[in-house]
Amino acid sequence: MKNFVIPTLDSPNAETLSDYLNSSIEAFSDITGIPVTYFSGDDQMIKEFKRDDKICNIFEVYTDKDSPCRRNLSSAGQFASRLGEPYIFLCKSGLANIATSLIIDEAFAGYFIAGPIVMGELRSSTTKNFANLNELNEASQSMAKMFAGKMKVYQPNQISQIALLFYNCIITSVTGNNDYSALRNQYNEQNQVNIDIQHYKKEHVSVEYPYDLEKVLIDNVSNGQVATAKDNLKKLLNTFSILECGDLDGIKAKTLWFFAIVIRIANESDSNLNQIIDTDLDIINKLSETESFNELHSVSETIIEVITKNMLSSIYSGRSQIVAKALQFINKNYTEKISLKDIELNLHVNSSYFSTLFKQEMGVTFTDYLNSLKVEHACHLLANTNLSIIDVSLSTGFDDQSYFTKVFKKAKGMTPKAYRSAKSVVEKE
Repeated sequence: MKNFVIPTLDSPNAETLSDYLNSSIEAFSDITGIPVTYFSGDDQMIKEFKRDDKICNIFEVYTDKDSPCRRNLSSAGQFASRLGEPYIFLCKSGLANIATSLIIDEAFAGYFIAGPIVMGELRSSTTKNFANLNELNEASQSMAKMFAGKMKVYQPNQISQIALLFYNCIITSVTGNNDYSALRNQYNEQNQVNIDIQHYKKEHVSVEYPYDLEKVLIDNVSNGQVATAKDNLKKLLNTFSILECGDLDGIKAKTLWFFAIVIRIANESDSNLNQIIDTDLDIINKLSETESFNELHSVSETIIEVITKNMLSSIYSGRSQIVAKALQFINKNYTEKISLKDIELNLHVNSSYFSTLFKQEMGVTFTDYLNSLKVEHACHLLANTNLSIIDVSLSTGFDDQSYFTKVFKKAKGMTPKAYRSAKSVVEKE
């Protein structure tokens, strides 16, 4: 018996299949008995395997590139290229086919069609479809029926297994087959976006630009809340994805605009951001070069983590882990009614010792630092909402409105009511 020599694994191109790929398809076709046809990216028929066993070749319409039959195959091949995996479909005659794209260096080069295949049983409608598509006379119809009757019948689960075999036969014969995984991930991302959009439509929820979420996220970054910033970043990007219907360029544009705001705020805080992240341009390049939503999210998360940690270090650059953790806790929960007792319980540190350490490291008392955050938040609510003074007080963690007014006046030199009036006058001007 003569030994079989495996051809060298080299890369094919759109017009010429490599020896390895050619031998692989040949082996698949011979073993399964299923004909395979390779079409280039512009739908030119380049090569046929087991041509005599392909029923399509007895019909003249199959040779016409613009016929419904060929357009159907072309559409399936294009869809397989977006899917990144085999696509099982029925042709115009009702026979099953398997389409798999040929991706070379991340570019669509062409597609393979395995089939036609009889799935389940040969239906009488198939012969009628032959006649309708090709205007067959009675003798030609009989010949087509006889040809189809000799075709092997496969069950649906068998065709799924054949599709997997066919797909593996191709990707293992092409160098750089990671392109298929990237396509599949991209398709799955887009599919999830479509599901989310359908959900919102079903619930009759109109999606608008998430200004409130953007503001909360910027506050997270400014206050050094790393974990919360990451969570809200994910929500923000998901909303961008829905607003842009999954269009990556549109999502990138909104993401870049958001980071432009964050970087400006970070630089205004006198932080050493540019020493950590080379330049603003570097961030833009990193985001612009992402090729999928998941990659965009990953890069964005890394950048937001670096900026947020840097903002925290600009608030406190000392070496005390207790103070650093306390600041994270305070910055995250300052709108609640928190006290030294809460610090003691959450950080497992003696409240008296902590109070002394905090004043020593930060230059202000725990209470003064906490109230400064509350007052700044109150200023935002007074200027941008119609909440009553008591509601603003409660929203910033004060139970006593008179104490809130006292603290606010000490910090801003005026009462909350006067502050709101002053802001209103400025806006009118």
